[in-house]
Amino acid sequence: MTLGEGRAPLAGKFIVLAVTGGIASYKSIDLARQLTLEGAEVQTVLTRSARAFVQPLPFQVLTGRTPIEKMFPVEGGDHPGDMPHISLTEKAHQVVLAPATANAVAKFARGDGDDFLSTLLLSAKAPVIVAPAMNPRMWSSPAVQENIRLLRSRGHIVIEPGVGRMARPEEGEGRGRLPENAEILAEIHKVLLPNPDLAGLRLLVSAGPTRERWDAVRYLSNRSSGKMGFAIAEAAAGRGAEVTLVSGPVSLSDPAGVKVFRVETAEEMRIAMLDAWRNADAAVMAAAVADYRPSAPLDEKKKKESGPAAIELERTADILAEMSESKGRRILVGFAAETGQLAENAMDKLRRKKLDFIVANLVSGEENAMGADASRAIIFDPSGSGEELPLQEKYLLSRKLLDRITKMWQKSS
Repeated sequence: MTLGEGRAPLAGKFIVLAVTGGIASYKSIDLARQLTLEGAEVQTVLTRSARAFVQPLPFQVLTGRTPIEKMFPVEGGDHPGDMPHISLTEKAHQVVLAPATANAVAKFARGDGDDFLSTLLLSAKAPVIVAPAMNPRMWSSPAVQENIRLLRSRGHIVIEPGVGRMARPEEGEGRGRLPENAEILAEIHKVLLPNPDLAGLRLLVSAGPTRERWDAVRYLSNRSSGKMGFAIAEAAAGRGAEVTLVSGPVSLSDPAGVKVFRVETAEEMRIAMLDAWRNADAAVMAAAVADYRPSAPLDEKKKKESGPAAIELERTADILAEMSESKGRRILVGFAAETGQLAENAMDKLRRKKLDFIVANLVSGEENAMGADASRAIIFDPSGSGEELPLQEKYLLSRKLLDRITKMWQKSS
């Protein structure tokens, strides 16, 4: 299956995921899951130190392969009569070291070969992707930085660690946090998918809620998490698109390779979206923009009083409708979050705003899509036909939407 044909961009790729010992090791479980969801065949390698933080079983369940932990295969094991540190790198399309501790980086740079991982890295035919994770003071030490420079000089890909809260609180902020899985995936895509199907497309995406101020401390908002819009932006960047993401207040990290603008109110989102729309080829409006805002927000905190309190509301601007006015031949996609009459309401919105297609899902009941990691959806096009998508993670759902955009863009181009 090629990247433009469906849901498995890494189908046919064999990836070795090596995990070393650190508090960030648990994140590698989800990385293995995401690689598998993208169609890759994944073989994990666990060092003895990694076993202090994670167990083999989650990796085995997610990948269908028993993690390798020892230099020499156990009789009757998964790799009999084999020297896996050689045979794995013979067929591996990519070796990924995540997390990479200071010790693993040092051994790799020196060329040590005293355990399974170090011999595996020495026999790797292609550049290794290294995702460091360590204490910020360790990362900034001259010894570690010299090892990093050495690895890069040999052609290996070392992802810069992130800045953020670490297991041990530090004074101030420093680098050392394991790069986000989305960033690691983006690097894997760059290596293994050199001709992505969305290269050249300028895509604009909105995500998250907006907040409309009522008084000095309160606001009106909704439960949107931004996960759908962020998933679309991440997936599109991985497929080569030039992505601009305009997001309301969310707790998600910026996707790798994406230009991100953070806004708060509907009016701020309107200004940012219309400005970015002028240079975009396509847009996906996944944000849950407030339809109303307090008409006279207070500068001070509203004190509790006896009797009911009333807030006078006024309509916010319809961002999608304004974008539609200057749509031309560009691609414009909307979302319809409904509590009932899903098809009727979605088709009405699609026609009024001249959308190329609309993604409709329910935000009530047991399968409430808002704020969830997974969603069931129906994609409607102007003809009225609907494609029902089963309950699936938004990460996968985003790829289905991008498949449609890819076909439309390639056809128009």
